[in-house]
Amino acid sequence: MKLLIIGSATDCGGAEAYALTIATSATQAGWETHAAFPQAEANAAMRQAFADHQVFYHPLDIAETRSRGVQAIGDTCLRFVRTRSLLRSLQPDVVLVNLPWADHCLGSLLACGQLRLPTAAMFHLIPPEKIPLSRSRLRVYRWIRTRQQQWLTNSEANRSLLADLFQMPASALLCIYNGIKLPSPEDYTPDQAALRQAVRHELGVPVSSRLLLTVGRLVPQKGYDDLLAAIPPLLEDDPDLRFVWAGEGKERQALRDRLRDMAIDRNVLMLGHRSDLPRLLQASDLFVFPTRFEGHPFALLEAMAYGLPIVTTNASSIPELIEHQTHGLLCPSGDSNALLHSIRWALQHPEQMQLMAHQAQQRVQTFSQEHMLEKTLSVLENLAVLTVP
Repeated sequence: MKLLIIGSATDCGGAEAYALTIATSATQAGWETHAAFPQAEANAAMRQAFADHQVFYHPLDIAETRSRGVQAIGDTCLRFVRTRSLLRSLQPDVVLVNLPWADHCLGSLLACGQLRLPTAAMFHLIPPEKIPLSRSRLRVYRWIRTRQQQWLTNSEANRSLLADLFQMPASALLCIYNGIKLPSPEDYTPDQAALRQAVRHELGVPVSSRLLLTVGRLVPQKGYDDLLAAIPPLLEDDPDLRFVWAGEGKERQALRDRLRDMAIDRNVLMLGHRSDLPRLLQASDLFVFPTRFEGHPFALLEAMAYGLPIVTTNASSIPELIEHQTHGLLCPSGDSNALLHSIRWALQHPEQMQLMAHQAQQRVQTFSQEHMLEKTLSVLENLAVLTVP
């Protein structure tokens, strides 16, 4: 079986980590696995990761632009031609188009449809504000879906949004929740106290400091503006608090400048991309995830798996993961005042938060990587055996 995974992103986020996980599993199952996406400085580590897992990489210049009108049509046609050329050269048995945004990869979906190649399209992220699609574009999507394609998404919230966006029945979309590799006993550091002390030493903060961890790309979607507004009053309560941000993104410098202007940069540590998230999760006191909208967030699943108390928003699929005051605290998305009060309550009630964290740890067992892979590879296998007339 020859699988080709196509993506349009030039950086690395949850959708790209998903693609690597699927590719690695397919290779381990004995498939010949290929990946094609734009070559950029920001995804160099991802390209190396594919190579390390015996996945063949192909540069494919289909990065999305902000073009409109005639220019947008021309750009889509160019992506169609580039994708079609690669497809004709590789002749995969099945294709997985990995869409970081709902309206990306139209040219690639169209190329797969025109060649009638069995294709799964995974839609990861759908903003709550409806994307404007013209009637002609909707007709193109409708035709594509008839060409041996199965469309997937990762939450019931997204399934509803996609059905509305593409004016299609929700039953035509298959929901496969994201899953993580659940920690084994060997993944936990036996001496938690020593780990907490070591991480604080590495970060250059007092051993007594409580760490509030946020993991996510530094982009407006992740709600850092709301968290910034909540930090000064929280520091009035406890000046030794440290907010630890793990992630990279285009807003890094702007956020750094705001932290300096607000005179709170000493209390907010911007760590960039980290490969040791399990250590940070085990060493922190609270996971703060102020996102505005999500697909089905891997970062939140990992925090649940490691038993870290959680404050997050009710955005998108998060209520499908976390019940308020059972697995963590939910506050309205985009409400910085509600976020402040939730974090403050969590810090004042550590025992109740630990109970919720334990219940979240049990809940996350439902969202295993094994289950995600089994269902996704089954969809790809079933598509691959379809006979083209």
